[in-house]
Amino acid sequence: MKRTSRRLVIAACATPTVAAVLVVALVMTAFAALASTSGGIDSDGGGVVDPAIRSAACSPTGVAAPGLTPDQAANAAVIVAVAGDRGLGVRAAVVGVMTALTESSLLNIDYGDHGGPDSRGLFQQRDSWGPVAVRMDPAGAAGLFFDRLETIDGWQQLPPWIAAQQVQHSAFADGSNYAAHYNAAVAAVRRMAGGADGATPNAGDPTDASTSADPDIAGNGTGTSAADPGAVGDPGFDMAAFCGSGIGGVTAGGWGGYSNGLIPATALCPLSAAGQLLRCDAATEWDAMSAAYQAVAGSPICITDSYRSLAVQVRLRAEKPTLAAVPGTSNHGWALAVDMCEAGRTAMGFTTPTYLWLKANAAAFGWAHPAWAEPGQGQEEPWHWEYVGGTP
Repeated sequence: MKRTSRRLVIAACATPTVAAVLVVALVMTAFAALASTSGGIDSDGGGVVDPAIRSAACSPTGVAAPGLTPDQAANAAVIVAVAGDRGLGVRAAVVGVMTALTESSLLNIDYGDHGGPDSRGLFQQRDSWGPVAVRMDPAGAAGLFFDRLETIDGWQQLPPWIAAQQVQHSAFADGSNYAAHYNAAVAAVRRMAGGADGATPNAGDPTDASTSADPDIAGNGTGTSAADPGAVGDPGFDMAAFCGSGIGGVTAGGWGGYSNGLIPATALCPLSAAGQLLRCDAATEWDAMSAAYQAVAGSPICITDSYRSLAVQVRLRAEKPTLAAVPGTSNHGWALAVDMCEAGRTAMGFTTPTYLWLKANAAAFGWAHPAWAEPGQGQEEPWHWEYVGGTP
């Protein structure tokens, strides 16, 4: 941490009274550090550049900054300052504040719980994280958190709550405990961007095409290029797509009130191919399409993958970062996509028999090959097809 920022951090955390006096100055200093390292503010003076913050949230609670006590505000500002000093930008600041809100309510507590009696500080870090003195120092604890965050390959492209979960390893494998505080964290960081009055400039429109990227490297049907994140220049996790709104209002597959990759098996239907699940209307049409193919080819359509849970999406993203979709955005996670193969489970190509039959016949069953996966689009995947023909 830079010496100047370190002095501000120590001063703000010294006592609650001092924190109340200095928190506004610390907030603005901390956000200035972020602006200098990550672009910070739009050129038009609007909001934070990070698309996950501008598209901020699936509910309106992310618009108004929650009321924080002086201690909480000072601790949030420390986290933002450390993120800024490290050059990690606004996204990391939001992940850090979200995690501390979840673990300690942004309070520097000196006790743990039944599951972790040695847990201490803003992030409830245990003995294996480092000395108690470091864990009880808000700046030190934030540094330990960001040390581990930076070891996660591609953390910027993960849903913020999944990135937090991979650092903290909480009892909630899906990171839902952290997701519950995402909007509050966005609002808190926006408050810092807007100044002491809590103004939230450019609070964010999830359908704003200027902030939208195609987050689904394996395809979301929006027709945008995953390599072109738009005006923002930030290829990170796209909150708009996650919340079900894409460019120009095109839906990203959300249905039934479920979250991507967290759809219960009871809401899905099995395919005629063993071990595969899809949304029930998609499953019905896939089975009919496979039967029609079998009538002319002598065997059903070869399929390798259908619905993917969020945990599977995270694993595949780690294993194949250039091929797998950002976890929480793939149409596989909405149970509306399949990966297919040729007879004998050989790879499907753009000139192989099953692909050619699908191109001629799949539309009649509501299935389509997405534009991003077509030849010459930079992410050619002849085997990936998506259901576009109905509603749940």
